[in-house]
Amino acid sequence: MNHPKGNKCLHGVFVLIAACFILWLVPTHSEAAAEGKNRIAAEELKRISRLSFTLRDAFQTPYTVYIFASDEKMSTLEEQDYWTNNKVGDKSYTGTYRAALLKNGEQYGIVQSVNLELREITMPQTWHYTVKGSGASMPDMLILSEWGSSNFNLAHPFIIRSGVLQPLKFMNNNGKKMDDYYPASRRDGIRILSKSRVQFKAYDNSKTKYAVNTFKLNISKLELRLDDTRYVEQAAWPNSGSGDRDYLNSLKSAAFSGYLPANPQIKLGMTFKSVKDKLNAAKLKENGEWGAFYLFDHYAVGFNDYLHDLNANSHVMIFNIFADQRNLTPSNVKRWLGNPGEEYFNEEEGGYELDYKVGNHSLGFHYEEEYGFIQLITIY
Repeated sequence: MNHPKGNKCLHGVFVLIAACFILWLVPTHSEAAAEGKNRIAAEELKRISRLSFTLRDAFQTPYTVYIFASDEKMSTLEEQDYWTNNKVGDKSYTGTYRAALLKNGEQYGIVQSVNLELREITMPQTWHYTVKGSGASMPDMLILSEWGSSNFNLAHPFIIRSGVLQPLKFMNNNGKKMDDYYPASRRDGIRILSKSRVQFKAYDNSKTKYAVNTFKLNISKLELRLDDTRYVEQAAWPNSGSGDRDYLNSLKSAAFSGYLPANPQIKLGMTFKSVKDKLNAAKLKENGEWGAFYLFDHYAVGFNDYLHDLNANSHVMIFNIFADQRNLTPSNVKRWLGNPGEEYFNEEEGGYELDYKVGNHSLGFHYEEEYGFIQLITIY
């Protein structure tokens, strides 16, 4: 039996539910306004932006990063800016700059929430740029720079991850945060290598050499973690091979097994009779404090007897490795090998010592100036 009144009530309930569903689908005025603020048409972005860069993510998807400021003001340089190479009459812009990300082929760019920490742009400019990724899974980097010193700028790196512009933070080799920026020469101060490595180069006044430090990018953590260190003489990039870290690990292995790094066939404890045929002709033979030394270009082999006492049963007691050309600092030794068993000033020798116990042997580093470079490495 039908009940018209009941059917009418049921119909009203369905209408009410449908109306609520439609209202839920339609954004409110405030929601629409918020969405409008976060989306800017591509043509409008081109018009309002002061800078733009093409940037690829780890999947090689291209985006355009637009940098703009709604409160931008313009002035004209009245003096030459020697740091930026801008001339009198160049335009300088100030404002609270933000970024918008436009994916290739899209009609609207998305305003990013990241703080660029960018307040001034003088045109033309070279301080903000991109570094092309190396390899199929390495994203490009956007570098925003600020003045650091007469030798370098402070570089703030950004990448695109999951369609969002993200800043990277710098971590030391132990995973502790260093900062959000890092020194880099104004020209050619950053390069990306294979295996997610990024190198930063800057001149170090205190060492009168160029520091080349290598970081490894972790995209999921948005980190650049220190992976290697190196000092070089020239401004040109060195080969992309290993630096201090691998070299020190190779010394540690040599000390543990007690062999000469330049010739693993020669080992501590070998007799003079067994070792002399394995050695090339020495450039010089001399007596040291505790015994004879055979000197070569990059190392010396020390024996337990003096030159006039050397005999078939004399044995190898120490290896001296001349380290001047390695540009190795005490701080980087401790960074990669940890704290030494002993660290002291040797008054008799007039220099500093770092000594590590490695298995049954010792690995020593010797240097004259507290913040200078290692001159001599010993395995004994």
